[in-house]
Amino acid sequence: MIDDTFFWQGHPVLFRPGETFAAALRRSVLDDLGPAMGQLRGRYFCGIGACQACLVSVNGAAPAEACLTPARAGVQLTLAALPVSEVHRVTA
Repeated sequence: MIDDTFFWQGHPVLFRPGETFAAALRRSVLDDLGPAMGQLRGRYFCGIGACQACLVSVNGAAPAEACLTPARAGVQLTLAALPVSEVHRVTA
């Protein structure tokens, strides 16, 4: 089986044909996907896109579920930034 590579936060991650980004990250023991909404950490959780805990940005694009997105060679994967409309400010 031939492995290929994408980059998570600049670090190379090997993946297998047919594998999602989340599966490859988990196999590489990279379960923590950084800060998420609220007090949670981004992570691979449900595996079906329902919880959206694994949102990542693929080549700087809009957030996508890592558990549903097939891994592709050469891609830069980063933490998904919340859209400005989703950021909640607390006022006194």
